Amino acid sequence: MKKTIIKAMCLGALIASMPACDILDVEPLDTYTQEDVFSDANLLKAYVHRNYTLPENGWGHKALRFACDESYNNFNWEGSYTVLEGAVTPDQLGNLDIWSSYYENIKNCNIFFENMDKVNQVDQPQRNYLIGEELFFRAYYYMELVNRYGGVPMITKAYQLEDADKVMNIKRASYEECVDSIVKWFDDAAYLLPVKYDSDLDFGRVTKVAALAMKSRMLLYAASPWWGVKSYQDAADASKAVIDLCGGEGNHLDPDYKGLFLNPLSSEIIFQRLYNQEFGHWFDWENTPNGWSGYSATCVTQEMVDSYEIDGGKFPDTKWYDGKTTTTVNPWENRDPRFYASIVCDGQKFRDREIQFWVNEPEKEGEKPSKGGFDSEFGTDNWNYSKSHYTIRKFMDESLLNSWSDKGKQPWIYCRLAEIYLNYAEAMYYCGDEDAARMYVNYVRERARKLADPESSVNMLPDVTESGEALLKKIQQERKVELAFEEHRFFDVRRWKIAETTQVGQFHGIQIIKKADNTKEYSIINLGNKRDFDPSKHYLVPIPNYERRKNAALDQNPGY
Repeated sequence: MKKTIIKAMCLGALIASMPACDILDVEPLDTYTQEDVFSDANLLKAYVHRNYTLPENGWGHKALRFACDESYNNFNWEGSYTVLEGAVTPDQLGNLDIWSSYYENIKNCNIFFENMDKVNQVDQPQRNYLIGEELFFRAYYYMELVNRYGGVPMITKAYQLEDADKVMNIKRASYEECVDSIVKWFDDAAYLLPVKYDSDLDFGRVTKVAALAMKSRMLLYAASPWWGVKSYQDAADASKAVIDLCGGEGNHLDPDYKGLFLNPLSSEIIFQRLYNQEFGHWFDWENTPNGWSGYSATCVTQEMVDSYEIDGGKFPDTKWYDGKTTTTVNPWENRDPRFYASIVCDGQKFRDREIQFWVNEPEKEGEKPSKGGFDSEFGTDNWNYSKSHYTIRKFMDESLLNSWSDKGKQPWIYCRLAEIYLNYAEAMYYCGDEDAARMYVNYVRERARKLADPESSVNMLPDVTESGEALLKKIQQERKVELAFEEHRFFDVRRWKIAETTQVGQFHGIQIIKKADNTKEYSIINLGNKRDFDPSKHYLVPIPNYERRKNAALDQNPGY
């Protein structure tokens, strides 16, 4: 097994996103033996840096915005309807199955640790950085596993074929044991990694800040109501350490909320994956309205739309969800500025024209509409229109005009400073310091308020002043809006134990009727796929049967 061929490590997706990014500018690994990799400094660095291409993210078809109340996927990519409908089984996990791929990633991390001592061409600082990176990613992979499955087998050895009997009989560690290991690895990574790298050639590599930020997330999740195995004080301390470190290094909330998702240099970003146009992604065209020949893949729900406040700190009246009530008043006026940066609605300018989700009023009473705008079911195409009559705007590069030829190059942001502020606010609330909780929630709201007008009154997103349970709800609401579509909501509603209320019932969208006099009438419509969530089992994802058939010691999660 010493001659094991190391395959599938192509780093083509990590070619320079910026002119001089050494982390991205590496020769692709195709087929090498372990001896090759661990006897060559450049191959070793490439081996470590392939981790930047491996974690799932929101650009892919497994995006978690399709598995919660944020949006509805137009095409059931990766079986996302299975999750929404409560039909997940050990043989069908929908878009939630990461078990085999992440354990493969972990195996490669373990190979690194067992062979690193053979490498003597790397100086000590770089050796520390590489070890820190591998520790970071092993911890990250395990964090993603436990967030889905609960306690999992903690494998820290690169087993060979002759060890098959050992591998196939490894029991699950407890959730708390897993968290303890993950937190330790993030701490160890933080000790070895720099706050920032000396060379621009290292741009994009994880840092001490990134390791401590992931520790903050893990501890907050572990302290939350669903698990409750860790102290909120630990989560608060971890979050404050990141905040203090960021403050000393000039990291701050980016005043350009929409633009930060397109800018890998934003001071708000803590951990990201880089792309360029050659080795980019198709997020933009998959999610562009059909009038632009896009797929409208992310049909944002009315529930998500109405999570954005109206001027004065109020929320839209949901009585019109009855499907009978209509209004001629524009339902999107005077919203939280983050709404306009995150969601495409009818009449909004997108790229270089006004979006047309409307359909024409039927010529005769009792008939159904048969004509509509460019982006409606009667527009450019009818198979790819948004069923909710909303699409996603957040992350979109609106400079891309050549459909299905221009790839997106914007980074995927795994973690940014606003999340850490909200982590700290939530933890401090549970620690009994409501003043600190309000302060950090209001930092985030102040940035959002200034998006519309730096001099705007506090009527737009007024400061949070609530106490007690009302304050907790405001913190949770702020996370929903500020971090919308960034892969947080799926986990948040589970760790808060509120998924049985947020993940059940009917999805909604909006119908826009354009009348002969060019006025518009709005009403709420039902979308397909009524949601279901069984709290006795759906808080955790089932262990895949394909894995339990290999490992007889692997107990299944309750209810499956």
